[in-house]
Amino acid sequence: MLRTSPWLYRPGIEEAGCVQMNVPDDARLLTLPGDRRAAREAREFASKVLSDWAVQGEAVGDLLLIVSELVANAVVHGAPPVHLRLWIADGMVHGAVDDHGPGRPQFANSGVPHTLDLREHGRGLTLVSAIASSVWWDLLIGGGVRVGFSYVLAAEEHSDH
Repeated sequence: MLRTSPWLYRPGIEEAGCVQMNVPDDARLLTLPGDRRAAREAREFASKVLSDWAVQGEAVGDLLLIVSELVANAVVHGAPPVHLRLWIADGMVHGAVDDHGPGRPQFANSGVPHTLDLREHGRGLTLVSAIASSVWWDLLIGGGVRVGFSYVLAAEEHSDH
């Protein structure tokens, strides 16, 4: 499902209503290798977690795509280890992907200069921004980047657990 009003949190830029998410202690955590297996392992992990939470319907495909794109981006542009965290609260699935590389995310539609040819690369974060309800990023203390998202579930896409 394409969402029409995602927001982007960028450090140093104040935007009304844009608040960095704190990752709760009880978030589900997966540490991933920094290689091509990571996106597949992340999808398998997320699929199990979403099933545990009784998330269903179109949301499952959307969330697996978001997780896969963020993890692939961390592997390609960051440095290992890569950590995926997922949590559910107030009818929303939230996630965050950390890597320990020096780079910053570049969203092709955010006004940040983007030097990649979008026919071949660079569409992942733009796609995530279009699907997720919100997307944010922050620099980690000690180095690295965390890119996070929230996805609002429709009532029929989950049941209380």
